[in-house]
Amino acid sequence: AAVGFARRLRPEDVAQVIDFDSRVTILQSFTSDGPALEKAIRSTAAGGSTSMYNAIYIALNEMKKVRAASADDIRRRAIVVLSDGEDTSSLLPFEEVLELAKRAETAIYTIGIRSREPGATRGFREAEFVLKQLAHETGGRAFFPLSVEELPAIYTLIASELSSQYTVGYMAAAVYQAAQD
Repeated sequence: AAVGFARRLRPEDVAQVIDFDSRVTILQSFTSDGPALEKAIRSTAAGGSTSMYNAIYIALNEMKKVRAASADDIRRRAIVVLSDGEDTSSLLPFEEVLELAKRAETAIYTIGIRSREPGATRGFREAEFVLKQLAHETGGRAFFPLSVEELPAIYTLIASELSSQYTVGYMAAAVYQAAQD
């Protein structure tokens, strides 16, 4: 599903792939190279503890480094997080990462994967709150699929929303300019 999302990127779009467990690893730095992004996505692996807040912090700081070449080249910034949402090993607290995310003007889309283990319900409620807060406070959306089969539709919806929001913003500016003339 994530590979499908990367394949929907336009040539002028760039993306980065970050894998996180107890460590945060940038598997692919910002690029518009679809095959490189696909290779990085396919090399991610779940396991171990989770440093989600550290990963979001690093992603936000990496995005600051990407500069638009011109005013026409300004892009909408977004992070898509696929996780169970239970951060077990970050050095940064949730509140600090949330404040940074709000100031960064970067929409965070979260996809919360529920654990099927017995007794995981309480932990997931807390994780669900965190994932919803990150999305809501940054202008993104939170998704909680009940099965892995829902992931392609979720990624398609996110890709469509991001591309249409950018287009609407551009069109509104063009319409406004025409109205002034």
